[in-house]
Amino acid sequence: MSQDRGAENGPERGVRGRVFLFCFIFVFAASVVGTWFFGLDVVRNVKAQAARSDTALRTVGYAILVATSDAGAFPIAASEILDLELPAAIPGRLSEPAPDPEAGWPATFEAAMAGMEPVPLSDALEIVLVSWPPERDLPPVLSVGGRPSGMTDARATLDVVNGWLRNAGVRLAN
Repeated sequence: MSQDRGAENGPERGVRGRVFLFCFIFVFAASVVGTWFFGLDVVRNVKAQAARSDTALRTVGYAILVATSDAGAFPIAASEILDLELPAAIPGRLSEPAPDPEAGWPATFEAAMAGMEPVPLSDALEIVLVSWPPERDLPPVLSVGGRPSGMTDARATLDVVNGWLRNAGVRLAN
């Protein structure tokens, strides 16, 4: 009798094992596909945030360049640029960019935006954190407070825009 019981449980145990295996494979495959879609969504959101940060950085950087060119010195507070209307080209002392693009800044708003849609300056200042200098001969330092930022010509947009301000500081000092 004990042998008959073992023979009866054999095929039933095999069916249960196959059902378990198929359920396990299904759950595993579903979790892999779900994780893949979640990853795609995260990447898409990070890229969108980086584009928004880049647009804000470029807008604020250009506004600081315009204010600096008009006054001959860097602004030391957001209130000095907040109501500024951004012209199509930088007027004043910084109107001529340096001959070397690496040591210069954009001469026009279009060049500063690099094909991106500009945002209102007030909105850009909500995204960009500006470390204002204690003296007008020092350039402000821009950051995005840990938000993602994109790349321009294999350089971070943050470095590019801060480079504009450093280069303008060198021009004003000479």
